[in-house]
Amino acid sequence: MELALKVLLILYCVQSLVKFAVHFLLPYGTRIRQMEKNYAKDHKVIAIYDEITLLVQLVLVALLLATGMEYLSFFTGLFVGMSVIQVYIHRFIRPLPDDKMPASPMPPVKLVSFAIQAQPSLAWREYVLMAAASVWGLYALIAYGLVGA
Repeated sequence: MELALKVLLILYCVQSLVKFAVHFLLPYGTRIRQMEKNYAKDHKVIAIYDEITLLVQLVLVALLLATGMEYLSFFTGLFVGMSVIQVYIHRFIRPLPDDKMPASPMPPVKLVSFAIQAQPSLAWREYVLMAAASVWGLYALIAYGLVGA
Protein backbone atom coordinates (compact mmCIF):
# COMPACT_ATOMS: atom_id res chain seq x y z
CA MET A 1 0.00 0.00 0.00
CA GLU A 2 2.75 2.42 0.96
CA LEU A 3 4.66 1.85 -2.29
CA ALA A 4 1.49 2.46 -4.32
CA LEU A 5 0.91 5.71 -2.43
CA LYS A 6 4.49 6.84 -3.02
CA VAL A 7 4.34 6.05 -6.73
CA LEU A 8 1.02 7.91 -7.13
CA LEU A 9 2.43 10.90 -5.26
CA ILE A 10 5.53 10.94 -7.48
CA LEU A 11 3.27 10.94 -10.55
CA TYR A 12 1.22 13.74 -9.01
CA CYS A 13 4.36 15.83 -8.38
CA VAL A 14 5.54 15.34 -11.95
CA GLN A 15 2.08 16.19 -13.31
CA SER A 16 1.93 19.41 -11.29
CA LEU A 17 5.37 20.50 -12.52
CA VAL A 18 4.40 19.75 -16.13
CA LYS A 19 1.24 21.86 -15.67
CA PHE A 20 3.34 24.78 -14.38
CA ALA A 21 5.74 24.45 -17.31
CA VAL A 22 2.90 24.34 -19.83
CA HIS A 23 1.35 27.40 -18.21
CA PHE A 24 4.46 29.49 -18.66
CA LEU A 25 6.15 27.96 -21.72
CA LEU A 26 3.29 27.58 -24.19
CA PRO A 27 2.15 30.76 -25.93
CA TYR A 28 -1.16 32.27 -24.88
CA GLY A 29 -2.83 31.44 -28.21
CA THR A 30 -2.00 27.74 -27.89
CA ARG A 31 -3.21 27.57 -24.29
CA ILE A 32 -6.45 29.40 -24.98
CA ARG A 33 -7.30 27.22 -28.02
CA GLN A 34 -6.89 24.17 -25.80
CA MET A 35 -9.12 25.80 -23.16
CA GLU A 36 -11.82 26.35 -25.79
CA LYS A 37 -11.65 22.66 -26.73
CA ASN A 38 -11.88 21.68 -23.07
CA TYR A 39 -15.00 23.80 -22.57
CA ALA A 40 -16.71 22.66 -25.77
CA LYS A 41 -19.51 20.09 -25.85
CA ASP A 42 -21.15 21.06 -22.56
CA HIS A 43 -17.87 20.95 -20.65
CA LYS A 44 -17.69 17.14 -20.88
CA VAL A 45 -13.86 17.13 -20.97
CA ILE A 46 -13.71 19.23 -17.79
CA ALA A 47 -16.38 17.09 -16.11
CA ILE A 48 -14.53 13.86 -16.95
CA TYR A 49 -11.22 15.33 -15.76
CA ASP A 50 -12.85 16.46 -12.50
CA GLU A 51 -14.41 13.03 -11.87
CA ILE A 52 -11.09 11.26 -12.47
CA THR A 53 -9.26 13.77 -10.27
CA LEU A 54 -11.77 13.31 -7.46
CA LEU A 55 -11.43 9.53 -7.73
CA VAL A 56 -7.62 9.83 -7.56
CA GLN A 57 -7.99 12.02 -4.46
CA LEU A 58 -10.15 9.39 -2.78
CA VAL A 59 -7.62 6.67 -3.66
CA LEU A 60 -4.77 8.77 -2.25
CA VAL A 61 -6.63 9.38 1.02
CA ALA A 62 -7.61 5.70 1.28
CA LEU A 63 -3.98 4.65 0.74
CA LEU A 64 -2.85 7.23 3.27
CA LEU A 65 -5.34 5.90 5.83
CA ALA A 66 -4.18 2.34 5.12
CA THR A 67 -0.56 3.29 5.75
CA GLY A 68 -1.18 4.95 9.11
CA MET A 69 -1.95 8.58 8.38
CA GLU A 70 -0.54 11.16 10.77
CA TYR A 71 -3.56 13.38 11.34
CA LEU A 72 -1.61 16.62 12.04
CA SER A 73 0.30 16.35 8.78
CA PHE A 74 -2.83 15.46 6.84
CA PHE A 75 -4.96 18.33 8.13
CA THR A 76 -2.12 20.84 7.90
CA GLY A 77 -1.57 19.89 4.24
CA LEU A 78 -5.28 19.88 3.52
CA PHE A 79 -5.94 23.33 4.96
CA VAL A 80 -2.77 24.88 3.55
CA GLY A 81 -3.64 23.47 0.12
CA MET A 82 -7.22 24.74 0.25
CA SER A 83 -6.03 28.20 1.35
CA VAL A 84 -3.34 28.40 -1.35
CA ILE A 85 -5.93 27.62 -4.03
CA GLN A 86 -8.32 30.23 -2.61
CA VAL A 87 -5.61 32.91 -2.61
CA TYR A 88 -4.51 31.77 -6.09
CA ILE A 89 -8.02 32.32 -7.48
CA HIS A 90 -8.24 35.71 -5.75
CA ARG A 91 -5.13 36.91 -7.65
CA PHE A 92 -7.18 37.06 -10.84
CA ILE A 93 -9.25 40.07 -9.81
CA ARG A 94 -8.37 42.26 -12.80
CA PRO A 95 -11.07 42.48 -15.46
CA LEU A 96 -10.19 40.80 -18.74
CA PRO A 97 -9.84 42.97 -21.83
CA ASP A 98 -12.48 42.34 -24.49
CA ASP A 99 -10.04 40.45 -26.72
CA LYS A 100 -9.33 37.93 -23.92
CA MET A 101 -12.95 37.32 -22.87
CA PRO A 102 -14.45 33.89 -23.58
CA ALA A 103 -17.42 33.69 -25.90
CA SER A 104 -20.88 33.66 -24.37
CA PRO A 105 -22.43 31.70 -22.74
CA MET A 106 -19.78 32.01 -20.13
CA PRO A 107 -20.07 29.97 -16.95
CA PRO A 108 -18.06 31.40 -14.05
CA VAL A 109 -15.46 28.62 -14.19
CA LYS A 110 -14.74 29.40 -17.85
CA LEU A 111 -14.22 33.09 -17.05
CA VAL A 112 -11.81 32.17 -14.24
CA SER A 113 -9.95 29.76 -16.52
CA PHE A 114 -9.58 32.40 -19.22
CA ALA A 115 -8.42 34.96 -16.65
CA ILE A 116 -5.75 32.55 -15.45
CA GLN A 117 -4.62 31.84 -19.02
CA ALA A 118 -4.52 35.56 -19.84
CA GLN A 119 -2.29 36.55 -16.91
CA PRO A 120 -0.84 33.53 -15.08
CA SER A 121 1.92 35.72 -13.65
CA LEU A 122 -0.60 37.41 -11.32
CA ALA A 123 -0.35 34.31 -9.12
CA TRP A 124 3.43 34.00 -9.28
CA ARG A 125 3.73 33.62 -5.48
CA GLU A 126 1.28 30.75 -5.41
CA TYR A 127 2.98 29.11 -8.40
CA VAL A 128 6.35 29.36 -6.64
CA LEU A 129 4.88 27.84 -3.47
CA MET A 130 3.13 25.01 -5.33
CA ALA A 131 6.16 24.32 -7.54
CA ALA A 132 8.51 24.31 -4.54
CA ALA A 133 6.21 21.87 -2.72
CA SER A 134 6.09 19.66 -5.82
CA VAL A 135 9.88 19.69 -6.25
CA TRP A 136 10.43 19.02 -2.55
CA GLY A 137 7.81 16.26 -2.60
CA LEU A 138 9.37 14.66 -5.67
CA TYR A 139 12.83 14.82 -4.10
CA ALA A 140 11.65 13.42 -0.75
CA LEU A 141 9.57 10.67 -2.33
CA ILE A 142 12.45 9.50 -4.51
CA ALA A 143 15.34 10.07 -2.08
CA TYR A 144 13.66 8.81 1.08
CA GLY A 145 10.44 7.14 0.05
CA LEU A 146 11.48 4.71 -2.64
CA VAL A 147 14.78 3.82 -0.98
CA GLY A 148 12.93 2.68 2.13
CA ALA A 149 10.16 0.90 0.18
